[in-house]
Amino acid sequence: MKLLFILLTVSLVGCASNRLNQQAMPYDQLERIQVSNTDCPRMDWIISNMETQLRLKGLAQVNPEDLNDDDRKYNATARIVIWSLRIGCNNPSRYKS
Repeated sequence: MKLLFILLTVSLVGCASNRLNQQAMPYDQLERIQVSNTDCPRMDWIISNMETQLRLKGLAQVNPEDLNDDDRKYNATARIVIWSLRIGCNNPSRYKS
């Protein structure tokens, strides 16, 4: 029983430390993301991932006018992906197959 407790504790500590070390994806990777109608089934996952990137970057609840140019570009690019999916998946003829 002690061995099980130790293994469980070590695995939980390992999982928690991995979350603490997360970093936002670099801008060059973010700007290569393109979405289309084929991404609609994964829309929730992609939007959640973009929102996570914004949180990791510290841009989730900020006024864009208060950002420096690099952060403003990052914020705008992530939000373009989010809104492209929200609008495009609710209007399937928006994207050409």
